[in-house]
Amino acid sequence: MSVKRLSALVGATAVAVSLAACGSSDSSASTGSMQVMMFPSVAYRLPVIVAQEKGFFEDQGVEINIIAQPNNLQGVQALEATKSQAGMMSTSTFAQGVQAGSQVQAFCGGLDVTQTSIVAPADSTLPSVQDGATPEEVLSAIQGLKVGAQTPVGSGFQMMLEEALTEGGASNVTWVNVGGSNSVTQASLQNGSVDVAQSSPSGTQQLVETGVAKELIYLPDSSELYGQMYGSPWVGPTAWLNENPETAKGFCDGTAAGLAFIQDPANHDEVLRISMKDSGISDEKVAEAVLETYKQGYSADLSPEVIQQTFDRFIELGIVNPEPPLNASELVNTVGR
Repeated sequence: MSVKRLSALVGATAVAVSLAACGSSDSSASTGSMQVMMFPSVAYRLPVIVAQEKGFFEDQGVEINIIAQPNNLQGVQALEATKSQAGMMSTSTFAQGVQAGSQVQAFCGGLDVTQTSIVAPADSTLPSVQDGATPEEVLSAIQGLKVGAQTPVGSGFQMMLEEALTEGGASNVTWVNVGGSNSVTQASLQNGSVDVAQSSPSGTQQLVETGVAKELIYLPDSSELYGQMYGSPWVGPTAWLNENPETAKGFCDGTAAGLAFIQDPANHDEVLRISMKDSGISDEKVAEAVLETYKQGYSADLSPEVIQQTFDRFIELGIVNPEPPLNASELVNTVGR
């Protein structure tokens, strides 16, 4: 299945998202409160931040409390450690957490691809797709280098990156866990702790537009592994989702409204202001580059069929185990749909 065909299954226009995902609500009724765990300054936060500032959660009767996701824990572990009710995490990390015994479910759409770039210091001589190199040339050039990963070795997110590198001809690399912090990634590139690093919006745009790094490759555009599998859903504790379906739905509907607001060109200036305030980005050029990422890859929809397809592919690659089985019809909670 092509990336475009998969996107057609799980994506939607902003208007369709707001119509399909947002149900009617009584804004005067209080549905409930919840804690939402997110990495600071990462681009996927923006629909939640916009929804909070514009009152879209309040419209749904939902009050949210945002806390920072720890850098040193995988997604499901962090969700449990912080006692949060929602966190966005890669599908592979979600699947590994389930197989480790965690009682969690995906309940809202987020990113239908895994937004991963590989960056190198700005003065690096490594080839890049932007300079005309082929994906195969870029990935094979990473052979034997020190690679900075955003999650610990053995996590689904790291294993997926390792598989993409191996498929591209880069094996025998040395893995360094730099975490999800953009400042640590920058320092690691500058002091030579790593030769290249995994990066995601808005970190990629910050590093590139400020001249710290150059982007070698954006994997969803160049890797079948990254382009064909669902990226990151919103995940919550199963017990909480079953006990608080209206609050969970209100969160999904509010987030969908936030995404639709971001994708409406008429709101560009206001969204830019909100984004810069939340991310701490003071350079408008960088902030504009981050907003460009919202033109594709984000969707409030969540398809159990595509999640199952992703699980099956992970099993083939050894990223997750065949047992215990991963059944998307049980692991995707439909409260938000």
